[in-house]
Amino acid sequence: MATYCIGDIHGCHDEFVKLLHLINFDESKDELILTGDLIGRGPLPVETMQEIFKLGKCVTSVLGNHDLNFLAVHFGISKPRAKDNLEVILNSPLRERIVDFMLHCPLLYIHDSKQLVVTHAGIYPLWDIKRAKKEAKEISKILKDPIQRLVLLRNMYNDQPDIYNPAIDGLARWRFGLNAFTRMRLVYQDCTLDYKNSAVNPDLVAKDGLIPWFKLSQPMFYKKRPYKLVFGHWAALNAKCDEIDIRALDTGCIWGDRLSAWRFDDDKFFSVKSVGYAQI
Repeated sequence: MATYCIGDIHGCHDEFVKLLHLINFDESKDELILTGDLIGRGPLPVETMQEIFKLGKCVTSVLGNHDLNFLAVHFGISKPRAKDNLEVILNSPLRERIVDFMLHCPLLYIHDSKQLVVTHAGIYPLWDIKRAKKEAKEISKILKDPIQRLVLLRNMYNDQPDIYNPAIDGLARWRFGLNAFTRMRLVYQDCTLDYKNSAVNPDLVAKDGLIPWFKLSQPMFYKKRPYKLVFGHWAALNAKCDEIDIRALDTGCIWGDRLSAWRFDDDKFFSVKSVGYAQI
């Protein structure tokens, strides 16, 4: 049995199908973990979700920021933006099934038998696996509660708090956890999250003290168990992450680059070229 991870699909159905063919994915014996942002901006979100549903129990996905945006739109908290191409899902008979699927997507996936962890944006550098698991589990519980999830979704569009403090509780902690798991890219040396800059620019890092979250020396999640950590979310990286135990998988398919997969068992990458969505 092979274990594959695939980066942010963003509704790029055709490339997703081609990539599954390229890796000769066999749903009867292989397993697939997706890095989130299954939809949002891409041309065929409903078809993408249909393909995922066809794969059945062999596929798992973590929750991405675009998936959270869809949930907020579904529950009437946000208005759909034309560029996100969500209207087709909102008008689809699969809408409720897609919502239910996303509400049950974890923020943090830990493999049962392999030393593999998957999140959308990464793991906050001051958290070990135990802390990350606790934070993710609590937020997932909130999202499954019909009343509490509305409170969280209404209040998730906020950048504060931007640094973890064990003393924070309730909505502030849930929001920080959502931001860390689904929006994190650059951080300051003290682990304050930065939301304004998404490109890895050496001049920016030198000037403002910003650094990719995974570049901080010896993040906490390494200390107890040597997991391979897989994340998406950051297309500007172009999968360039030279950390031994971290794999970046968002290779910008929606921006006209490629959709990528990684096989845990032999550390091999696979990619298919985007048909071209740079104008979206």
